[in-house]
Amino acid sequence: MTSKTCQTDILIAGGGIAGLTLAALLGNAGINVHIIDKFPPQPFKKTKPSGRTIALMQNSLNIIKATGAWDKCEEYSAAIQTMCIMDNDLNVEFEAYEIGQEQFGVNVPNAILRAALYEQVQSIPAVTAHMPGALEDYKTQNNHVTATLEDGTQITARLLVGADGRNSLVRKIAGIKHREMKYKQAAITCVINHSHSHDNVSTEFHFPAGPLALVPLPGNQSSIVWVETPERAQELLALKESEFAETLQETTDGLLGGITLETKPESWPLGSIHAKTLIAPRTALIAEAAHVMSPITAQGLNLSLRDVAALAETIADTLRLGLDPGSETTLKKYEGRRRIDINTRIFGVDAMNRIVSNNVPALKSLRRGGFKTLERIHPLKKFAMRAGLAPQIDESRLANGKPL
Repeated sequence: MTSKTCQTDILIAGGGIAGLTLAALLGNAGINVHIIDKFPPQPFKKTKPSGRTIALMQNSLNIIKATGAWDKCEEYSAAIQTMCIMDNDLNVEFEAYEIGQEQFGVNVPNAILRAALYEQVQSIPAVTAHMPGALEDYKTQNNHVTATLEDGTQITARLLVGADGRNSLVRKIAGIKHREMKYKQAAITCVINHSHSHDNVSTEFHFPAGPLALVPLPGNQSSIVWVETPERAQELLALKESEFAETLQETTDGLLGGITLETKPESWPLGSIHAKTLIAPRTALIAEAAHVMSPITAQGLNLSLRDVAALAETIADTLRLGLDPGSETTLKKYEGRRRIDINTRIFGVDAMNRIVSNNVPALKSLRRGGFKTLERIHPLKKFAMRAGLAPQIDESRLANGKPL
């Protein structure tokens, strides 16, 4: 085996949506980037949507648009104009127009978005993709890191970004500790066809085991995120497709009419991960390498994309000043921008999950009382929508639709 050596400004370990978005943003700005991932997506034209979709809030959509990849995805997406919470007889609706927006965001298949980003990255001269490629180890020197791939390739960079997911090797090698919590829950996802129009309404039912969300897709299709106990999830997955569809239709009170399955249901266990720091010498963590949350409120990838925007802006601003993008000063600036947003989201989503996924009378009363209060007091409702869907904790220019 003949090894080769490369030099770059930024090395990104992890070619998921977050890593590819960062590579595209930096590459579009002419910053030299290398990105590694063991499992590249299929070519865009061959990519078929799976059961997993992403509800991109408007600020996240702005970040994706800045990569240049969104035009390919738009026809596969559907607008989310209304959010509806159903808790037994309680029905609370949140309309985008109430906070001056045409839509809260869009829902798009995960596979479609990743394939479009990968195709975009491949078209950018400043980006080199080692896909397939896998990180084996890296070492940090005073002014650079040297990463070794499994095929013997060595890449020297001024900054290494860990975007390599919840089991991050970068986080492990950097010695960054994390807190992990496993929930007694599993999420089931699939795409369904239905006879009634969704009218661009995302509906979330609250049950003792967890929420069940119906999120719009183009035409008469919706994606499902159904949180259940692990035991019940396995029972549901063991059903015939027609039986699963019938059970889902009954559970959602026939809201979308007759249901058939477009994709086979799949499931994964839920939990949370919280890295104690986002940085180490010459190293920064983003996305699920730094934080993992319950899918309730669709905060996960939206939080990750705010990491991406903050790091991209910090790197670009540093390089424009002729400074070092991997210096301690630069890394502390990035962490300072992200820490409050990440901490409040992780705490908030965990608390919300415990309150919503519960049938304890006191918590149930608290939950229902809170929703009734939001429904009655309009300014409070608007504040809650803005805080949840259009956060201003980190004033990112990319998130606000401005250039890098």
